[in-house]
Amino acid sequence: MQHILFLGRNGFFERDFQRFQINELSKKFKVNYLDLSNLYNKKFYQKEKKNFLKTKKLIKVNSIKNFKNFLKKNEINCVFDVSNSNSQTINIFRRIINENNIKLVNFQTSLYPTFKRSFFLKIMYFLKILFFNKNLFLYYIKKLFQLKISIKKKQVSFFYDYIFCIGKEGIISDNKINKKTKQIFANSLDYETSKNYFKKIKKDNFILYLDQYLPYHNAYVHRGIPPFVTPEKFYRSLKIFFKFLEKKLKTRIIISAHPRSNYKNSENCFGKREIINFKRTNEFVSRSLAVINYSSTALSFAVIHKKPIIFYTSDEINNSHDAFLVNFLAKQLGSSVCNIDNTLSLKREKNLLKINKYKYKDYLNKYICHFKSNKNSNIKKIIKIINEN
Repeated sequence: MQHILFLGRNGFFERDFQRFQINELSKKFKVNYLDLSNLYNKKFYQKEKKNFLKTKKLIKVNSIKNFKNFLKKNEINCVFDVSNSNSQTINIFRRIINENNIKLVNFQTSLYPTFKRSFFLKIMYFLKILFFNKNLFLYYIKKLFQLKISIKKKQVSFFYDYIFCIGKEGIISDNKINKKTKQIFANSLDYETSKNYFKKIKKDNFILYLDQYLPYHNAYVHRGIPPFVTPEKFYRSLKIFFKFLEKKLKTRIIISAHPRSNYKNSENCFGKREIINFKRTNEFVSRSLAVINYSSTALSFAVIHKKPIIFYTSDEINNSHDAFLVNFLAKQLGSSVCNIDNTLSLKREKNLLKINKYKYKDYLNKYICHFKSNKNSNIKKIIKIINEN
């Protein structure tokens, strides 16, 4: 039986087991997931390891030597790289895979528009945190004093044998490929999981809020960055916003909880509104009138199912490290942005339930489903890669 690896850097959770179709692949191959979070981000590993999926398929390596010994003891046929990182640490592991003549696949799971501030926006951003966000300004000052002069190290070279490309923006044309690299045009994991809902589904009268657990988001906690919204102010404004939409659009709001959220007292956050498990997000998006989103990658479901997206921001967000991001995303899709702290702007918003068909189709082709994929199942393409000599 051929042996394959998934190479990751952010731990291994139950949702990863499902979305990488490891159960399905295990019927034909021996499958393991190699987690490098202990080497890549020790702080993240220490805080999150208790939440990792308990399974023998998860392998932890503590050193490069440890990894080399693992490869000696196991005949690996193919490695699917889902780490999405240009870290020198992970590049060393990739090069070792090349040196052992093991097929290395850049396995794109999802793509997302890259937001880069122009010079003007950088000046605006600096002024905003200077005058309106003392905590964030002090954080940057502290970081400035902690800067160390580092010698630029020579880049570790490696190459991919395959690029599992899920959109036009996923095409790689740098030193990570060579003349023998093959492009496999495919679908994002969100597109794959949406196929069960492509049949005509009757709309229900609700709007789905894609929760991101903003006051407590672990991506910032692990990096030591001050939270960019305060729980009391954020959830108070959010409930006012929800009430406004429910009255204006004669509907109700349902909450799709963030995978790592913990809403023991949800009434304080959302009132008495229904909260669903994140595993049902795709299903509920397909049935909804529209979705409410800040910057969740789950907006892909809304694009796939052609649902209107109501983007939101707040005064705190506008004065944080995420300033201008949501406006950039909304522009990509031709959607509206509502400031939940500005009731006057909410009243002026029109066409909340309309979509820009041209921009949705463009976004789909760029980030969700490559137009050359023929929408064929990913699992067949994965098996073909593994079996190719």
